[in-house]
This record gives sequence, C-alpha cells and structure tokens, in this order.
Amino acid sequence: MLKTFINKELLEIRRDKKLLLSSILLPFILLPLIGVILYASVSAQPPIIAVINNNSANTPYVNIVTSYIKHNGGIVITNSTQNADVVIVFPNEFYQNISNISRQAFVYFYVLISSNQNALDIANNALYTLLLNISNQRIEYLKNLAHVNVTPSSIRNPIYVVLGYRSITGKVVSSGVSQLASFARIIALVLFPSATPVVFYLLEGITGERERKTLESLLATPLSIRSFIISKLFVAIILGIFSSLGDIVGTFFFISLSSYAFNISVSLTFSFLIIIVLVYLISILLTGALSLIFLFIFGGSTRNIQIINFIIISFGMIASFVALFINPSQLTFPLTAIYGIPYVQLSLGLLLYVFGSIRDSIFSLSATMIVSVFLILLVSRYFNSERLLLK
Repeated sequence: MLKTFINKELLEIRRDKKLLLSSILLPFILLPLIGVILYASVSAQPPIIAVINNNSANTPYVNIVTSYIKHNGGIVITNSTQNADVVIVFPNEFYQNISNISRQAFVYFYVLISSNQNALDIANNALYTLLLNISNQRIEYLKNLAHVNVTPSSIRNPIYVVLGYRSITGKVVSSGVSQLASFARIIALVLFPSATPVVFYLLEGITGERERKTLESLLATPLSIRSFIISKLFVAIILGIFSSLGDIVGTFFFISLSSYAFNISVSLTFSFLIIIVLVYLISILLTGALSLIFLFIFGGSTRNIQIINFIIISFGMIASFVALFINPSQLTFPLTAIYGIPYVQLSLGLLLYVFGSIRDSIFSLSATMIVSVFLILLVSRYFNSERLLLK
C-alpha cells in the first residue's frame, strides 16, 4: 500500500512539469546569479584614488604616493575626482612645510561615503609610506647637525591628515552621513524579506476561495475578474503594510540605539525616514505584482505557491547582497543590468539617496512603482475564469 501511494505521488510530480522544472532549474539560476553579482561587484569596481597636486614642487612626494597606489593594484586619477573612492589633496603650502624640518605638513583626505574599503586601505598605506620616507630623510639630516631646535613630533610625524567625507556628487559631508550610509546598507539587508508575507496574503486570498468552494459562486456574480484580483491585492497590501509596521519601527529604533551605543552622530533626517517608508511601501506593491505574475505563469497549486514564494525571497536576497557589496555610483555597463532584477532598484535607490544622488534615487523608486502598477493592471487583464479555476 505504501509503495502504491509513493508511486502515485511521484506520478503527480512527473505530470506537473512546471513544478519539476522550477524546482530543479531555479536553484541553478538564482544562487549562481548571487555569486556572479558578488564577483562582478569586486572586479568591476577596482579601488580608484584621486591624487590632486596644487603645487608642482610637491611632485616628488606625490610620486611616492601614486607609485605605491599603482603597485598595490589601485587606479590613480590626477585630473578629476569623479568616481574616486578616496581623494588625496596636496595643498599649495605642502612643500614649504615639509621642506622645513621644524614644521609639519598636511594633506586633505576625502573619503567617498560607503566607498571601496580596499581603496581606503591602499590610500592610508600610501600616506604612511610617504610619512616613513620623509621621517627617514629628516633623521638622516639630523645626523649631520648638532644642537638643532626641533620637536620630536615633527620628526616622528611629519604629516597629519585632515579627514573629510564627500558624496558621489562631490559635496563635502559630515562623518554622520558616512555612518548613515552604513546603516542604509544594513536596513536594505533586512528590508525586502519583510515584504514576503504579501505573497501569502495574496495567493491564499485567491486560491483559498477555490479551496473553500466559493470561487465559482464569486465568478458567477457581475464582479469582473480584474475587480476580483485587484480587491484581493488591495487587501493583501493593507495586511502587508500592517505586518511591516513593526519592521519600520524596529528600523528606527535600531538606528537610534546603535548611534547611542557606539557614540555615533547619525544625520537621521525626516526626509531619510520618509524614503525608508516609501521603499517599504513600494516593495510591498512590487511583491504583489510579482505574486500575480508568477501565479499567472505557474498556477495556484500548493506546490506552485511554494515555488513562487521561493522565487520572490530569492530576488529579495539578491537585492540585499547588492546593497551590501555594490556602490551604485560606480556601476557601469554591463553591471547596470542588475537594475532589471526585482527589488535591486529599491535597494540601490535607498543607497543613492544617502549618497547624495537624490534625483537618481527618486527616479529609481518612481520607476519601480510605475512598472509595478502597470504589471498588476496588465496581468489582471489576462486572468480569466478558467485560469483561476484550474490549479
């Protein structure tokens, strides 16, 4: 008897081609896709360091820094700061100060918020190499002198760094904005899985009518198929919003408590809080659109609903990985194709806002919302009674 029942279940699976193909193929597609994105994020975003020299007399010292950067895999640009992770500026008075053994010179050191960490390490090490080089020169000079009135710190520390931060638009920002960018990546990491309850609310709302034997009665009324679908979607979105309230409040508490615990000054503006709420709402709308699309493609059997849920969660995972590892300001073709992956537009839109590219952020969020509404209207139009009744 047991063998007969097992053969029956296996026969049903073999007949359900969509379930069989999706169960086998999806892990082979989605999981390697995450790996490709991570690899591309590293290979397509090499450490870029801009070195600006405001006095030709500084050139020997600038050459020491640029030589170190190039030798350690960094890319040096000298006539622009665009797309640079770190900007090192040798001011006009650098040579005058560094050539006097009793003085300290300084350089400006600007860090692109949420920049390539490797670039930051290379730039710091390059300056440290310059410091050692100058310190050794001063010590050699002192060997030949006696009774020189200099301070030990001017020998040990001939250079000090004036640290600053800038946005991708080139605007100088505070360290709090840099910390906020790190928080934004963490927020994006946990944001998208919170929208997945909409999948259950929507699909159960539609297929549940069939399971309760009430779908045929509803379809026999003057209620149109589109109205039926939209009403279920509307209720699912409302329930999704309520289920996300805890996530939104928890996000705000997380930022506040983290900044207090680590004594970090975070620029938590009202506009940033609004952007977080908008991203949550649009992600819920996008989840509803994706749920309807895959319901239309796969059908509403219990197994297919699990497959749909897996696909949508996988898209959210990809968006979370993108938010953690990719700097949107340095995306170039063909890596810009990741904008076509659901939820990625939202995670990068959130980061773009924090990085200072507000116009691009608003465009990314608005485009996602418009496309989601369009897909909902399009898919609901092609649903018919037969497709709803069939599993």
